[in-house]
Amino acid sequence: MTEHLFLFHSTVGVVLTRKALQAAGATFRVADIPRQLRGGCGLCIYLSCPEAEAQQWVLAGHTEAIYRRGEDEAWHCVATFAAAG
Repeated sequence: MTEHLFLFHSTVGVVLTRKALQAAGATFRVADIPRQLRGGCGLCIYLSCPEAEAQQWVLAGHTEAIYRRGEDEAWHCVATFAAAG
């Protein structure tokens, strides 16, 4: 399993993603964004899942970016997404 960090354009994205993850029975946590990263709403979701499954949790217009923790323990951006509207 790979640890991913999801950033959001607003807290609405955090809430919607949290609800979807809870409904799927996924293990995750909501936390403040690490200092070295920037995000629209200040909150992020940490999720451990296979690389191929991370994209399924992207909510168009809400998810800002996905980061993956590398072997060097640093966060590496793997995708960015535009805000709605």
